[in-house]
Amino acid sequence: MADTLAHPFYPPDINLIGYVSNTMNIPALLSTFVIGGIAVISFTSVVLKRLKPTLSRQDKVLAGWFVFTGCIHFLLEGYFVYNHKTMPRMLDLFGQLWKEYAKADSRYLTMEPFVLCMESITAFAWGPLSYFTAWMIVAQSAYRHPTQMLVSVGQFYGDVLYYATSIMEDYYHGISYSRPETYYYWGYFIFLNSFWIFIPALCIYQSYSAMVGAFRQSAGNSVKKTL
Repeated sequence: MADTLAHPFYPPDINLIGYVSNTMNIPALLSTFVIGGIAVISFTSVVLKRLKPTLSRQDKVLAGWFVFTGCIHFLLEGYFVYNHKTMPRMLDLFGQLWKEYAKADSRYLTMEPFVLCMESITAFAWGPLSYFTAWMIVAQSAYRHPTQMLVSVGQFYGDVLYYATSIMEDYYHGISYSRPETYYYWGYFIFLNSFWIFIPALCIYQSYSAMVGAFRQSAGNSVKKTL
């Protein structure tokens, strides 16, 4: 009985075998996450200024985004995939961060199949490809936009399914995986994940426009050669 009740997650009757409470408080965890994110973005910015000072501001921002999201996918989400069986008792930094986030989505502590499959693809496909996309932006590679489109569609599609499966579970079966406090659902679950809706959508639009423009130019050149 202790395993099913002595935890702060929803629904309250889920059985978290071996659950151990976090030792770091919420401000410390959130501050560490924010500082880590700023450090990654700042380091990337410095490297880009030295490596490719002529890169446009827009491409610098996008390269920074893909490095940052690559770290989130490969390191943080990869950690979850590797440790998914023992998440309730993890007490290192990433483990405590996941247990804090799990107050908004307890599926991360219960080996839920969809979340595990989705995070596995995200960590080990979109993670490395995000780094690769950042490199191609800097190198101004011809393969940049097809790869950027692939990664961004994967992120967007995965996030939509992630939202939908949780929302539909609540709507059809009355099962909520989030604590009732507003900031867990709207702050953690909705707001934090929304970055992987809006930014990939912009990247998809940019790559779509660039590829359409390239095809039009190629078609125009072909017509000129035949005249």
